[in-house]
Amino acid sequence: MRVCFALTSPVRGGVEEVVLALLQRLDPREFQTALAAPAPLLDALAPDLAGVRVDTTAVRAESWLEPRELGRLDAFFRRWCPDIVNAHLFRSTAVAAPLARLAGVPRVVETYHGREGWRQGRRSGNFVLDRLVARFCDRVIAVSEAAARFLVEGKGYPAAKVVVVPNGRDLSAFAPGGHRDTVRKELGIDRVAPVVGVVGRLETQKGHRYLFAAWPAVVREYPDARLLVIGDGSLRAELEGQVRSLGLADSVVFLGFRSDIPRLLDTLDGLALPSLYEGMPLTVIEASAMACPVVATAVDGTPEVIDEDVTGWLVPPADPPALGRALVRMLADPERARAVGRAGRERVLRRFDLATQVEATARVYRSVLGEPRR
Repeated sequence: MRVCFALTSPVRGGVEEVVLALLQRLDPREFQTALAAPAPLLDALAPDLAGVRVDTTAVRAESWLEPRELGRLDAFFRRWCPDIVNAHLFRSTAVAAPLARLAGVPRVVETYHGREGWRQGRRSGNFVLDRLVARFCDRVIAVSEAAARFLVEGKGYPAAKVVVVPNGRDLSAFAPGGHRDTVRKELGIDRVAPVVGVVGRLETQKGHRYLFAAWPAVVREYPDARLLVIGDGSLRAELEGQVRSLGLADSVVFLGFRSDIPRLLDTLDGLALPSLYEGMPLTVIEASAMACPVVATAVDGTPEVIDEDVTGWLVPPADPPALGRALVRMLADPERARAVGRAGRERVLRRFDLATQVEATARVYRSVLGEPRR
């Protein structure tokens, strides 16, 4: 079975990690894979794809106003002859799905990772284009129950076309213990100082500015506290300026993109996820696997990972005072925070294993190829 993935973002983030995991773990005896994506993303993924049998093409076709990129993607579809094109995120699907049909690809699958930031607040009646694009798709994979509900109730997709496959992670690398003192020494942070982290692309969706607005409340209670900002993105300069304007430069550390996420999570006293929307937050799954307590916004699929006051704490989005209070409460009771972290680890190990996600995705592929052609 020949499956071609289509991506449009040049930046490596959660969506790209999902595709990477599928490329690495789909059984090569059953699946042959390809990836059409921007060159910077292919370069970023290259070390993790070493030894993986995957055909790639550098293309960034995210608009029908880019004839050169459209031509490159069309040529690749016709040359590689996939059985299935699996596009991730709407911008990619809006181009790849119709183009795949024109190129004669038998089946098209969209993977929907959650509400798009540039679409927030729109009602079902505003999603005419989405429903038109969905007509080119045989199946739409939603990464959470919340995402599936929005597709059906918000965008008006046919319920029979939507299937839920929750995101999973390879949690074998996420085992707590052994890194706390080493990492803090590397970063020049006192071993007893309260340390909170935030992991994610520096983009509007992730809500960093609300976390920075909340951070002064933490520093007032814990002057030696540190906030580790892990990730990079287009808003880095703007966010660094916000930190300086708030007088927080001494307590907020921008680490940029890091490949040693388990080590960094192991040094934290807690993780903050201030996102404005999330399909299924991989960061929360990873932090919980490290028994790191989490304070996150109660948006979309996040409450499907966090059981309030049992495996973490939930706050409203875009609410710095509530976020600040929750972080202070977490740091004020370390024993309780550790118990919540342990409960979170037990939960994600039971529910969010990557092997389960990969096999469920493979079942979707088998299912759509077994259906009569429309």
